[in-house]
Amino acid sequence: MFTAIDKYLAKNTPLWYRTPVVQTSALGLVFFWVFAAYTTVQFYSSSIYGSELAADCVSAVYLTFTVTCLVAPGIINKFGCRVAMFTGVICYGNLVLASLIYFEYGGEGVRWARCLVVAGGAVLGVGASALWTAQGRLILQYAARAEELEHIKNQLDSKSSGNGTKGKAGTLMSIFWAIFQCSSLVGGSISFIYYNKKPEGSTSLYILFLGFIFIGAIFTQFLLPPSMLQSNYKVNEEHDLEIKSERTPLSADSIAQYDGDESQMSEKNENGAAMKEDLSTKSWYEEAKGTLQIFLTREMMYLSPLFMYTGFNQPYQQATFGNRFFTKRTIGAELIVFHLMEILGAIVVGRFLDNEKSKYDSQRKRAIICLVSFVLINGAGNVIAIFQEISAKHSTSIANDISEMRAIVPSIAFALWGFADAQIQVYCYWLIGSFYSSGHDHSRAVGWYKCVQSLGTAIGFFLIPTQRLSEVAQLSVSSLLFLLGTALSFTQLPSTTAL
Repeated sequence: MFTAIDKYLAKNTPLWYRTPVVQTSALGLVFFWVFAAYTTVQFYSSSIYGSELAADCVSAVYLTFTVTCLVAPGIINKFGCRVAMFTGVICYGNLVLASLIYFEYGGEGVRWARCLVVAGGAVLGVGASALWTAQGRLILQYAARAEELEHIKNQLDSKSSGNGTKGKAGTLMSIFWAIFQCSSLVGGSISFIYYNKKPEGSTSLYILFLGFIFIGAIFTQFLLPPSMLQSNYKVNEEHDLEIKSERTPLSADSIAQYDGDESQMSEKNENGAAMKEDLSTKSWYEEAKGTLQIFLTREMMYLSPLFMYTGFNQPYQQATFGNRFFTKRTIGAELIVFHLMEILGAIVVGRFLDNEKSKYDSQRKRAIICLVSFVLINGAGNVIAIFQEISAKHSTSIANDISEMRAIVPSIAFALWGFADAQIQVYCYWLIGSFYSSGHDHSRAVGWYKCVQSLGTAIGFFLIPTQRLSEVAQLSVSSLLFLLGTALSFTQLPSTTAL
């Protein structure tokens, strides 16, 4: 089936479908379908499984996610993004299927059903490392290809001959992030509408979620490799201006491989389109060595605390803070607010980071402004949380309902955290894109980012029970990691060269 899809795409894809923006949107739709299901299941986990099994399942997810991120870059470099993403999406379906079986045939007292759920979480974690690492590589390669296409267009357009090439990583990442976050809006909406009716879920709901994940898996096969992307710009045939490339020029090592080994060149159809990805010909040992070398660079080491904070923050924000300061029906609405601000933050920050027309016309200056604003916005949310935690010690009823005016203040904290989370996530991808140009190195750098981020999430969830760490202590640790990570990231900025 997939071979037939490849042949169809190679021969029949229209020009509009082969643009970086459309392909980024298609990538976002893959994640939309998958996480519309997963977000809702995750939200219901405590109600479905009970708090103990839910904690075991989440721990299994992030433990395997963290460990397999160490090997995911090599797998993706050798097998390609589409194969990795398809496999990763199918792994997400394992947890939904395990939840369905647990709901139908198991229960809290059925040992094999509990083990099945934990195993489903572990398999999901393996798939998550492949899915997210492949996504990171693909989005950065799409951005590099988009920049190349714009550079060629500027060279051909006499009116643009004096302009530099505008960066694309921030803009494309913001498009992806906005579409991806719509999945959480769907999950939050289902939670808000459905929770009071049947909080344990239903067979039809799980089957619907399996359908979502299946659609996401199929969508991965309609993603094009960066070498096939073109511009909508109308070219002049007199000057032979049509862009035809069978390889991704942004990868220096892939160019050497193509030049040195004709067998690695993609077979092209009559229109010059190629479906093969830039795959590594290195041995598994060489791939592992290259991955480790990226992990141990000064840039990755100094950015690791910030990477960890992007995973460590939300267990406190959404679980510890959200579940205590909002009623169960209100938390669904608050998640909608949180993810709407994620969408807004991604769009605003992505466009700003790529906007060379502003007076802040260098990557370094825009990076500094982005980090400073992140400190102010995220810090404001943490300050509100501190006051809420202090007032909670002197109040018997701290859960706010959506119908009460007092819910406004903690809602502001949720909104600020949502904007700040999108801001720093888009920034991290944009920064990785500025540090590395090779697609293989993109896999390795994103693999490390996701590895450390997942580790932070695992630790954050582990510390949620207040007998392990009090609410104020959780917020304090999160704030310290936030300040340390941001401070160190100021030492790892892009070059001063304007885009």
